[in-house]
Amino acid sequence: MATAANKKVTQLVAKAPSGSDQIMIATLSATVLRSATTLSALNSDNSFNDSANGFLTAGFAVGDQVRVQGFTGNAANNIFSATVTVLTAGKMTVGGADGNVIVDDAAGETVTITKWETRRASASEIAGLVAGGGVHIPVACSDETTALGTGNDKVTFHWPLSGTVTDIWCALTTPQASGSIFTVDVNNNGATMLSTKLTIDNTEETSLTAATARVLTNTTITKGQKGTIDIDQIGNGSAKGLKVYIVVAP
Repeated sequence: MATAANKKVTQLVAKAPSGSDQIMIATLSATVLRSATTLSALNSDNSFNDSANGFLTAGFAVGDQVRVQGFTGNAANNIFSATVTVLTAGKMTVGGADGNVIVDDAAGETVTITKWETRRASASEIAGLVAGGGVHIPVACSDETTALGTGNDKVTFHWPLSGTVTDIWCALTTPQASGSIFTVDVNNNGATMLSTKLTIDNTEETSLTAATARVLTNTTITKGQKGTIDIDQIGNGSAKGLKVYIVVAP
């Protein structure tokens, strides 16, 4: 029987990817980007130019796929994905048909150029991300029967992947009955990820019903970095069994 390698494209049978089938996915980098009012576009050599010479220090390299956003003088320069063919500190030349669309546009607008980062993922992983809104990381912060007290670094863990945290919430096996509102903080690499902390109102089991909603900050995580969880405040001392749930978009 002929293998796929010996077949024409028109002879291949189309099917939806499943299971361990590998799919290439791309996300915008949280670290390799340049956002400034010093960026301009030049038609004559299909380039974007930075009078502040910030492309190399931002981490770009030849061969990168980039997204360009923010040009208002001529929106044609806002390219979804283009390949960097030549790069200096002050000039990023874009190849192919994408480069041909560039038109002259002076600096002055806040333009952002960001690298696309790609990786392979299985079809089953993609299906889980779509269904659940991201990778869910549950963190158990105590046993089920010991009354919880305040303190920093109640649990320490390391991030199993890189990405952006899109949600954090927490729950108790036994809610507290009264007193000061139960309050939890989550930290990434020593800095809080919550400008408004997680709270669980008295007699409630989760932060999902809290009168004061949590507010996320510092949401970019890197695989291997350290995360910690603090209990900042308790009430009458009857709360038990704390778990924190963190949702990450890779």
